[in-house]
Amino acid sequence: MLKGIIFDMDGTITLTEQLHYEAFNRVFREHGVTDFTVEEEIKRFAGVGSRNTFTQVFKEREIVVSPEEIEKCMAKKKELYKKIVQGSQIEAVAGAQDFIKRIHELGLKKIIATGNSDMQIVRFILEKTGVNGYFPEILSITEVAHGKPFPDVFIEAVKRLGLKPDECVVFEDAINGVKAAKSAGIRCIALATTTSREDLLKAGADAVVKDYNEISDEMLNI
Repeated sequence: MLKGIIFDMDGTITLTEQLHYEAFNRVFREHGVTDFTVEEEIKRFAGVGSRNTFTQVFKEREIVVSPEEIEKCMAKKKELYKKIVQGSQIEAVAGAQDFIKRIHELGLKKIIATGNSDMQIVRFILEKTGVNGYFPEILSITEVAHGKPFPDVFIEAVKRLGLKPDECVVFEDAINGVKAAKSAGIRCIALATTTSREDLLKAGADAVVKDYNEISDEMLNI
């Protein structure tokens, strides 16, 4: 029986994945990377963390960058993302507010497991979309050893909820997130907000929906 829900944030609760891409792309362009696409950011690097994203992209383009410069890139991306978010109209995935309110009323435990490291900006985004008060705890991938697609963040989320993997479900929108959830032994419902239904199913999603309005009690097992 379902007792807890673990949410990713960008692309899962809020339509903010594009804003990450904009911040990454500005920094990459300053270092001569002009072919970094939004598709690459979402399919390959969503949830892996800024350090791994910068390191891998520079390596693949054969651009030599020191560890110190990687740190500077990360800091600049973080600051750019913050400015972009603060200047943007933040939207929630359709049906997200009502769904989160409903599971709260049902007494289900919930936690956010996000690739974001800046909790201040995470809270700002959640406040903008009207769901901040429903999440007393937020877990960042910077608090675990490995980002997605490794299962670390979801294993830790289950522990913090005080539950077992088979008592939880993960909501994700990205391939890496789906793989991480399944590697952690947790059911995963994917939202096709940033990634195609076919790719999400191929990654191992147990079900794929367009938005929260398509989620049934049977799907949740409640």
